[in-house]
Amino acid sequence: MKYFILFIIFIFTASHSSLSQSIDKLNVLYNNAEYYNVIKTGKELLKDNPENLEILFITGLSYQMLNKFKESERYLKQAYQLDTSNIRYINAYAYTTDKNKYYKKALLLYHKVLDIDSLNFTALNNLSKLLFLTNQYKDALKIYKTLSKQDSLNSYYYRKIAYCYIKLNKANKSIEYYEKAYNTDSFSIINIKTLASVLLKVTEYDKAIEFCNKGILIDSAYSDFYKLKADALFKKNHLYRAVPEYKKVLQLGDSTYNICKRLGTALCDTKAYEDALKYNLAVYNADTTSYSNTSYLSRTYLGLGESEKCIEFANKTIKLLRFAKRITHDITDNKAIAYSQMNNYQEALNMYYEKYKIYGTRYVNDYYNIAVLNDKLDNKKKAIEFYEKVIEFKNKHSIPNIKNSIYEYAEHRINKLREDLFFEGN
Repeated sequence: MKYFILFIIFIFTASHSSLSQSIDKLNVLYNNAEYYNVIKTGKELLKDNPENLEILFITGLSYQMLNKFKESERYLKQAYQLDTSNIRYINAYAYTTDKNKYYKKALLLYHKVLDIDSLNFTALNNLSKLLFLTNQYKDALKIYKTLSKQDSLNSYYYRKIAYCYIKLNKANKSIEYYEKAYNTDSFSIINIKTLASVLLKVTEYDKAIEFCNKGILIDSAYSDFYKLKADALFKKNHLYRAVPEYKKVLQLGDSTYNICKRLGTALCDTKAYEDALKYNLAVYNADTTSYSNTSYLSRTYLGLGESEKCIEFANKTIKLLRFAKRITHDITDNKAIAYSQMNNYQEALNMYYEKYKIYGTRYVNDYYNIAVLNDKLDNKKKAIEFYEKVIEFKNKHSIPNIKNSIYEYAEHRINKLREDLFFEGN
């Protein structure tokens, strides 16, 4: 009996030692970025050790590193469920749920880590990004401020705080943190660029130009500094000075639409018509529906003495202006449809209300779409109000009740919503 027990102990020890060695090999493979080998080996080991936390964890992490978050969730969820207080497992599982767009679940998991360790960097860092991604800027701001205290020499967090203030429409407040970022690292291209950009936004054009000049001294081939400087000069109406800056942007390879348009406008306004023509033609060819493009071409041809061309583009401008109202009408509808496709029904509804403010009239499809959106938002009384307007239009114009039409649907929803309100006691 004694020898049998010793034999069992020996077998167990050998088995345990063998498993430990296998896990050590997994870690080596992982540290060498051999993620596919980790996954292959990990799966084999899990056949005999299905609840081994370290194997589950490292296999899940390997899937994460390969951006295969659906697959990683299976392993990391199991590790978390087997040990719900292990911060490594919670953080890894939270990150996977975050990447799989289960945002509410990820938020709960990150907060669970912070309940255990309120200064856990991984949880704070990932949580801040998730809050920002989901437009929770006030909450993201608090986390970024905590992170900036943990790592006060990292300008990234000051920039993120500043950007949160931009999103909260507090551009002037953002300057304070963009300046902190700059003072932390005054040689950082991105620190200088973001500070110059926000200064331009709040119309502090001279300061924006000052920081652009500092940036140019550090990197004279970075086109954004010349672009921001040119835009600041353009806004100050210093067009003669803006022209060479825009041309420098072009020389550095940025020939985007807005650069050509601003340059063509500045050249035309400074009566450099011959030089302006090629840029104004380029932007017109890129967008023939813009009446500002046709207007500047008309002015350019007038300055060059080409009267027929001037009249041709003047007529195009008038024609585009006549249709501008209808174009805006369609754009508003398109925005409403796009918001609906994103399930952002309130913003879609706002588009129809905005449309009415501009035009003062509504068509039957407007009434129908407003009714449907209120229906989706569970605004029953409002939905009924607008469905009834659809029916009023039908009755006024003696439209037959065609199967599957908007009118049939409107009548169906009116009856259903009234029934719901009755049972709700409203």
